[in-house]
Amino acid sequence: MAALWLTCLAAMALGLWIDTRITPAALLASECGAPGGLLDMAWRHATLMPASSAAMAVAALAPWPAERTPAPPFAERLLCALAMTAGMVVGARLGVMAALSLSAAPFGGMALGMAAGMAVGLLPVFAVSAGRR
Repeated sequence: MAALWLTCLAAMALGLWIDTRITPAALLASECGAPGGLLDMAWRHATLMPASSAAMAVAALAPWPAERTPAPPFAERLLCALAMTAGMVVGARLGVMAALSLSAAPFGGMALGMAAGMAVGLLPVFAVSAGRR
């Protein structure tokens, strides 16, 4: 699971770098901290950060074999992509809010929140894969 998280995290970071070439980092952070429900946040995330969203999803859906075992089933990889996407969206919001409350840079809080949200998003996937064994 750690390798999957690191792979998805690296893909998300690369995508975020690409996204900041198009949209200023301050605007990304302000939109992630804007009010709205989960669907509103997900829509803003997908439209303002398409590269990071797509890169993370591709990394999660790719059939990466774990050492000598075959790749997890597609349903498990799809659950991983969906859970980490939700974690990334919610984590971005919470990260911006935490950074603002600490008088820190909102973009840094957003990026850390996204990474933490992705890690939390792996918990259901870990539970499913543990139950499969």
